[in-house]
Amino acid sequence: MIQSVSIKFAMIDFTNPAAKEWCKHIIKDFLITEAKAGGWMHDFGEYMPFDAVLSDGSDPLAYHNQYVLEWAKCGMEAV
Repeated sequence: MIQSVSIKFAMIDFTNPAAKEWCKHIIKDFLITEAKAGGWMHDFGEYMPFDAVLSDGSDPLAYHNQYVLEWAKCGMEAV
């Protein structure tokens, strides 16, 4: 869990293919279909911890900037 100023949250490990598919399912089925959202905040990549343990063994420091690209790609694939 990551503590922000006002909330606690978790981040999806996009190096884990199952986690990425799960996230796309959440976006498609719940955010778009059920909630009928026409848009949403789709950033916060800056919060990826530098000490994260990633599924594929990537160095989290090296992956930090890649995270936002993978997050955007996940949203695009879901839509």
